[in-house]
Amino acid sequence: MGVTFGYGLITGERHAAVDRMAGELYRDALDLARRAEALGLDSIWTSEHHFVDTDHLASPVLMAAAMAAVTSRIRVATGVVLGPLQHPLHLAEDAATADLIADGRFILGIGLGWSGIEFRAFGMDRHLRGRAMEELLDILDGAAREDLLRHHGPIWDLPEVVVRPKPARGRLEVWLGGSAEPSIRRAARRADGVLLHAPIEEFRVQVAAIRDEMERVGRDPATLQIGVYLAVVPTHDGTDGWHEYGDLVLFQQWKYRDMRASSTRVGQPLPAGGTLPPEDEALARGCYIGGSPEAVAERLRAYAEAAGGSLHVVARDYMPGLDAARQAELLERFATEVPPLFR
Repeated sequence: MGVTFGYGLITGERHAAVDRMAGELYRDALDLARRAEALGLDSIWTSEHHFVDTDHLASPVLMAAAMAAVTSRIRVATGVVLGPLQHPLHLAEDAATADLIADGRFILGIGLGWSGIEFRAFGMDRHLRGRAMEELLDILDGAAREDLLRHHGPIWDLPEVVVRPKPARGRLEVWLGGSAEPSIRRAARRADGVLLHAPIEEFRVQVAAIRDEMERVGRDPATLQIGVYLAVVPTHDGTDGWHEYGDLVLFQQWKYRDMRASSTRVGQPLPAGGTLPPEDEALARGCYIGGSPEAVAERLRAYAEAAGGSLHVVARDYMPGLDAARQAELLERFATEVPPLFR
């Protein structure tokens, strides 16, 4: 069974429980990239959001490039760039630069985005994000080629230019993230990989939609990599570890609910969290896999079987609220105890 492993999603967020500033957390992130590589993991993933009072990472390609500069083997990836919020030429240039620094190890993960305040601030109509994503993919593909880029669309009408620099291997590796069926089907048609986030039963439904779309367009399923990001916590005490990490997982989920309020919060202490609606708590719990390493591996094998035997698991074990030592310890525990069970 071809299961590979990554780590993320690096957000560089501050937390009420940990007295660290953003710059310190960013430097910690580079150390985690070095550790992830030394521990034999296959990838490390960054994340993007804007105007968040926890200083959520806003420049994931830049962070991925910095991680590439301090590593030599591990894939560095964005999980995900908010595609419709980017100018496609800037994204093409930045992604190619990161890929050159990484010597071809860069994965450009792109998502639609959803936060209304982010779309308004960047002057993009959220209702046009699907159309914008289609055009963005066209432009990224054209920008990587040696000839003139020609693109005249309803979202972006561009002059004819040659976009430079070019990616290290002549093209970018692009993954698409998402959970809605149109996003998943777009990935099945157009991406090198898809990054999902769902409890196992929903994951099976998503994979079925991917397979259906690939069959519809005549694409070989072997040409699309399927990934999933989940909180993965191996333990030694006979429990699933929720008593130790559950509040941190729920905080991550709650923070999405807090993004609008967070965007204008000034001069106030960081909130420690809040109440989640039942559906959000169910999603957070459903995407948490804890227990003995063997129990964790058994649940991950169910995902791999649903994906057809080949799967990239990204442990969403970067948790704001853990100090640097505990964060490094969780990374090491995951990397040393779970992947070996799949070799």
